Amino acid sequence: MLKLHHLFPVIAAKVVCTFSLFGQQANADQHYVYSSRSVQTTKMNLSIGPSLTMLPQPLTEYPTPAPMIDLRWRVATPFDVNLFGRLGSNIATSIIKAGGLYSRDIGMFSVGIGYSIAYVYGNITFIDGFNTSQRRWIGYPTVNLTTNLDGLTITARGELEMITAIDQFIETQKVKTSADQISGGALTIVAEQPFWNNTHVLLGVCLAYSSNPYQSWFIYNTFRERLFSTELFLGFIL
Repeated sequence: MLKLHHLFPVIAAKVVCTFSLFGQQANADQHYVYSSRSVQTTKMNLSIGPSLTMLPQPLTEYPTPAPMIDLRWRVATPFDVNLFGRLGSNIATSIIKAGGLYSRDIGMFSVGIGYSIAYVYGNITFIDGFNTSQRRWIGYPTVNLTTNLDGLTITARGELEMITAIDQFIETQKVKTSADQISGGALTIVAEQPFWNNTHVLLGVCLAYSSNPYQSWFIYNTFRERLFSTELFLGFIL
């Protein structure tokens, strides 16, 4: 007959393995860019990689790809505050984005709220026949949810898109100015995980619903309706 004291070492080993696995996941999680889980010491994480946005119809005659190279970053602090941002460009359109997120761990989840600001500069004067450029500022109230699923870190981030200023130029002449409009929102879902040896990757999709997506700044939306656009992105975490 199997005694209870014989089972105890087996149960203890299972518990230790379970907590060891969770610890490994948590340590890996602290290395990530979109995760909002708490950390013991201040950490800065970077990722670099491509993104591809499909500009929506009827803004374009057919779905048009807009590729970009992105540097994304996060500074995590032991005070439940994360600083995060992005720098991306494809020459015609450039964006720099920075913000803060306050988050708390609740069981296997991390829940956060925050705000970020983006500056977008578009310029296609280097293309023959075009002489237009644009500058815009955008605010993004943000909610964030992160969890771990068997070594895979999943983050869902919802953002409201508020355009605080747009200045449009033909050569050096300002031809359009607008401000303070809620143009839409976006849901971003990101998976982060180990890839090979000490290399980690993130893979994400951003589903945007906007009347004025920044990637199509040079196309005028005559219908003023909100349209769906999709952005896919991949990053190698440095």
